[in-house]
Amino acid sequence: MKIQSINTRYLKIPLGAARGGSGATEVEVIIVELALSSGVVGTGFTYALTGGGKSIWTMIEQDFSNQLIGLELHEWDRKWHEFHEKIRRLGKANALPAISAIDIAIWDLRAKVQNVPLYCVLGAYRDKVPVYGSGRATHAMTIEQLIEGALKYKDEGFGAIKLRAGALGVEKDIQRIAKVREAVGSELKIMVDCNERFTYTDALYFGRHLEELDIYWLEEPLVSEDISGHKRLSEKLNIAIAVGEHLHQRYEFAQYAQSGAASVLMPDVPLVGGFTEATRICTLAETFGASISPHFLPELHIHLAASSRSCIAIEHFPLINDILEEELVIEDGFMIPPNRPGHGIKWDYDAIRKFEIYFT
Repeated sequence: MKIQSINTRYLKIPLGAARGGSGATEVEVIIVELALSSGVVGTGFTYALTGGGKSIWTMIEQDFSNQLIGLELHEWDRKWHEFHEKIRRLGKANALPAISAIDIAIWDLRAKVQNVPLYCVLGAYRDKVPVYGSGRATHAMTIEQLIEGALKYKDEGFGAIKLRAGALGVEKDIQRIAKVREAVGSELKIMVDCNERFTYTDALYFGRHLEELDIYWLEEPLVSEDISGHKRLSEKLNIAIAVGEHLHQRYEFAQYAQSGAASVLMPDVPLVGGFTEATRICTLAETFGASISPHFLPELHIHLAASSRSCIAIEHFPLINDILEEELVIEDGFMIPPNRPGHGIKWDYDAIRKFEIYFT
């Protein structure tokens, strides 16, 4: 089971109107294809929303590729640590996504070799996961558009939705969220993502109003480096604090969980070090009584969620749909893992070639 070849693709995909709370209108996707001597091919990927994708591609091509050729699948865990030790002085921004893309391809291969879905290799805990709608709410939308998107999710059987805040001012955001709550009623859970935009004072004021609106969690009210600020908020507010999309590796997640600064952790498999590191984060969450709800990319995270006892929900967000042949099945507010070997992602290679950029 040796790796015989590696191919790395770099894509730039326009998103049209800004999605989510980051304001990104383009996503860079780096796809890694690993082929075994037996002919089995595994794919992994990572992404960049605010630039830097080419440097990730370069690191894989120039620093990692040659070391993968001839590697046995069972040797990857040791190689993961070798790669990490070599690049840790460079920081985490580009290095961990590069390792993540390779790691995901390795796990795809491991599951395909065993001819089972990936979540079964990771450790099947459930065969469906609660899902919340996250792709129909931006700062640019009117209140009427927010309500329309929320009601559509409700009609489709979703039990929860996410709204965004922090870009329009505290009072406007409170008004918008209150109108959505009034429209959808009390039975639909609502999460609010602030994308690190508030000061502590505004976050506390905002959070106290969200308590009155029965909001399920308050996500990233402060910059992710401010662990003490999040801890103070969690102590003063009767609402769960969620963080994670800007955290890297288990050590940073552990500081939040152990200190009680957050009760919902949101790892992103293509950014934290792949499934190898993400499963460690799930374990520490369970250890400290925190919950897991992965960030973005349900196509991958369905496997992490289905194998994790600590996962409470998965995020439905259409980030890479333009290069997929099919989307995951959602039934009655639950997402179903694909019943085929590996992670089960069906790539649209015609679309991939359309968005692919070649370097000479």
